[in-house]
Amino acid sequence: MSVTASTPTPTPTPPPAPEPSAAPPLAQRIEALWSRRLGWALVAVAVLGALVVFAARETYPNYDTYYTLLWGQEIFHGHLPDYHVLRPPTPHPLATFVGWLLAPFGTSSDRLLVLVSLLLFVALLVILFRFTQRLLGSLVALIAVVVVLTRTDIDLLALRSMFDLPFYVLVFGAAALELRRPRCGWPVLGLLALAGLLRPEAWLLGGVYWLWLIPVTPRPQLIRLAVLVVVAPVLWLLSDLIVEGQPLYSLTETRDVAGQFGRQRGLGEAIRLIPDHVSGNDKIVIVGLGGLGLLEAIYILRRRAALPVALGALGVLTFLIIAAAGLSAIPRYLTIPSLLLSLCVAVALGGWTLIADRRVRAVGIALAIVSLVVIAWRAPSYRKDVSVLNHQAQFVSKQHQSLFAVLDDPRVVALMQTCRPLIVPTHSTIPIIRYETGLSKHAIQATIAQKEAPPVGLLFVNKTFNFEPGAARSALGGRSRSRQWWSNRKLPGYEKVARHGKWTVYQNCP
Repeated sequence: MSVTASTPTPTPTPPPAPEPSAAPPLAQRIEALWSRRLGWALVAVAVLGALVVFAARETYPNYDTYYTLLWGQEIFHGHLPDYHVLRPPTPHPLATFVGWLLAPFGTSSDRLLVLVSLLLFVALLVILFRFTQRLLGSLVALIAVVVVLTRTDIDLLALRSMFDLPFYVLVFGAAALELRRPRCGWPVLGLLALAGLLRPEAWLLGGVYWLWLIPVTPRPQLIRLAVLVVVAPVLWLLSDLIVEGQPLYSLTETRDVAGQFGRQRGLGEAIRLIPDHVSGNDKIVIVGLGGLGLLEAIYILRRRAALPVALGALGVLTFLIIAAAGLSAIPRYLTIPSLLLSLCVAVALGGWTLIADRRVRAVGIALAIVSLVVIAWRAPSYRKDVSVLNHQAQFVSKQHQSLFAVLDDPRVVALMQTCRPLIVPTHSTIPIIRYETGLSKHAIQATIAQKEAPPVGLLFVNKTFNFEPGAARSALGGRSRSRQWWSNRKLPGYEKVARHGKWTVYQNCP
């Protein structure tokens, strides 16, 4: 019998908003304004906006995603993916599978993936809306979407095709399904299984959810559902075993890279960093107002607050486990709790409309007024965040367009086949050059990994030391622990071949 053959007996489905008999008249009037047609109209506007952004901002995937595309191409051509590269990202089975699906599109797959990512961002907004609407009604849900749109750190995930974004879509999609029909079983576990092929945090979520099903689920069905709990870790271990001969390769390699980049944190330091890491782009609004909104949401929802509170708590627990394991304790591993706090900012602004008791509603109105004042005070910071995001998008566009132009220059194309190695400032450009040219990893060297200045080769010099906007530095800048004296500069004996935008190529070959 298949896993889908039967489902647990569901408990009564909670309403998407407070019951009309319990909700104050204002909440009822607001709900009456909402319609399915209006919802689809807003989705259409969001999709159109994503298409406009795709056309107006020519952004490209980040470093990790380009390696995912490369590994997908290698599998498409009948080879195992090669993880032995300079500073490799963690391979994620589902991401690599997507890279394989996109391989037939050749060098157009990077921009195609950006388009898919922008549409996934729209999907995330829709799911967060439905998640919030089922708990707190349409007004708070609409405010929540606006709050999330101000999160430029989340916007950047979409612009750079980072595979964190589909992970959040799957996790919140599973949570929204559970709100719709509590203990619904295999649909939730199925989404969490897919999420577990992107990030291991979903393994814990799936395991805890399976335990939640035990009281109402027959034992034979629990055994079948357990398959969905273990399928993601088993497939991940099998993938590492097949490719590297080590089932724990991803864990050990990720820990090593975390040490190289100084991302390892002790448990105590990780606890101290939680408020900073969940704050997104504004600690005062997300942590401060979001924390107050959380208290208001718990008052409004009572027992129905259990699911979002548990989801946030498991996110924090996962972050602490990651830190204790010596892996990269970075902000993105607290994004689930951070997004939940963003939704709570919406509660601080609009939750008072759901409170029937006059005295408590007065407190809610006061909180909404304070929240509006704080947000107005922080408005210049939000404008700056948007400006920074716009600058990052322009930087990425110019970097890639300049690099593509220099790689397409006939003089450079001719030399790439005979003048080796290609020498680049850092590891950041290596997967992009390999993706565009089809060159092997042995044809390209980063100066940060060289032991001496290269006497011969095709030298690529950029206006910034690093290819990525967040770490971009002046041409002669960079951290002393990674930069060599010859990094990103013209060397004696090298002659200029071509220059396009930010990139100049020199050669010194017989």
